[in-house]
Amino acid sequence: MSTEPHAIETDVLVVGGGPVGMLVAAELALQQVNVVVVESRTELDLRPRAGTVHARTLSLLARRGYIPSVPPEAIARNPVGVHRTRFQFAAQPVLTLSAPSVEPAPIAGIPQARLEAAFEDRARSLGVRILRGHSVIRLEIGEHEVTAQVDAHLDERAAVDGGHAATKDRTQGGSAQTTTEGSARGAAGLRIRAKYVVGADGARSLVARTGNFPAEVYPATMNAIAGLAVSDMPGEIPPGWNPTPTGWTMHNPNLGGQARIIAMDFSGPLEHRPEPTEAEYRERLAYVLGAEPALSRVSHLTRFSDHGRYRTSMWDGRLLLAGDAAHSHYPLGGQGLNSGMQDAFALGWRLARVLTGRARPTVLADYSRERVAHAAAIVGNTVLQSRMMDPANPQVRDAVLAMLAVPAVHDGIAHLISGQFQPGFQHDLVLTENDGRGSTLAELLHAGRFVAIRPDEHTPVPDAPDDALVVTGKVTPDQPWTSAVIRPDGYLASTL
Repeated sequence: MSTEPHAIETDVLVVGGGPVGMLVAAELALQQVNVVVVESRTELDLRPRAGTVHARTLSLLARRGYIPSVPPEAIARNPVGVHRTRFQFAAQPVLTLSAPSVEPAPIAGIPQARLEAAFEDRARSLGVRILRGHSVIRLEIGEHEVTAQVDAHLDERAAVDGGHAATKDRTQGGSAQTTTEGSARGAAGLRIRAKYVVGADGARSLVARTGNFPAEVYPATMNAIAGLAVSDMPGEIPPGWNPTPTGWTMHNPNLGGQARIIAMDFSGPLEHRPEPTEAEYRERLAYVLGAEPALSRVSHLTRFSDHGRYRTSMWDGRLLLAGDAAHSHYPLGGQGLNSGMQDAFALGWRLARVLTGRARPTVLADYSRERVAHAAAIVGNTVLQSRMMDPANPQVRDAVLAMLAVPAVHDGIAHLISGQFQPGFQHDLVLTENDGRGSTLAELLHAGRFVAIRPDEHTPVPDAPDDALVVTGKVTPDQPWTSAVIRPDGYLASTL
């Protein structure tokens, strides 16, 4: 990277350093790509966010060593078993999510802030340059590079060093902050030149607005505020999901202190969405509950709605999108965070191979096509769930619940929520080499390389890249293929 004052040159600029942006950066750096991350926040965002991690994402996290994978002896002992757990759909406990016993679990609770911190630690350890307290305010698209104009909110020395500021974060998430292009600070700010820019900068993405990223949009029909608070009268706000004539509340009781409490108001959307205040939060809860609850220690307020949008393309020349910049929707079941992390795993290795000349840019079209299909399915099911939760439309709820009683419909929805409807994913297995050594596929994928598996040295591996890790031996459990090439993100590239 260039270190000349006020200018940085890099392979990839990631705009937005939330969990998705940090994971994109870590995945690229794992492939020896130079990366700079620009993030307006100076600290982790500790407001109530997603904490549900589904089966497909857990598998991907295990393949990079963020969480433990299933040990080889456990896979050999129970190679065809299934884990199951109950889950909700439109606040109704009607789903059973499942995952093969060779994978970590159907579901896990991991706070979003913890994931972001883990991804940032990994990115830093791999040499990623992270500029917290900075915002991209303009992008200039050239034939061979993109130039970003960056505005710093910290003293320049601390920010360029990538250090964490001690000041309290007052920004809104990881979105690039738009300011007047002619502002004094912007004119004298940092310039970053990158071959590609990845927008992980949230629903109001500057990167998305800069490029050609058409979208399918579902307008909001309701409004909601989530926060942390102490309910001073036990039982006044029912635990779990609670329907009322005007909406829903959701309460995760915490005997040790603040609990997550959400008020969902189905009287209609808001024309303007200013920063929520404690007074408005209390008012919204009182409206939904029908009586004002006794609350104390209210903090970490966030606003959301059932607005849905997905970009019909996630690639435009030297610009790419991931996470909320590409798809945003009603936050039910942690699907947004999961789809964003899956975007990162799908994008990192592809973009790295383009930059190193191992693949043509058309593989970025493959990324866009795969992830747009996934986003469309998620936005569609969250819109449906919102319609089911509307107190004015009980017939929609009853009709969908009746359909979910059909096993095939139930299983399709369950696989959609857990992320397992995506075809081609290779579940974990044990490979026992000829010398008796055993390793799992998850372990072999830690380095982010293609993995080619064959039963013996005489069996070819179809279309294996020159840099693939080739392993020879017996696989457990038995597979429908003789030899296979597995992509760095765990999906089958080819089989024989």
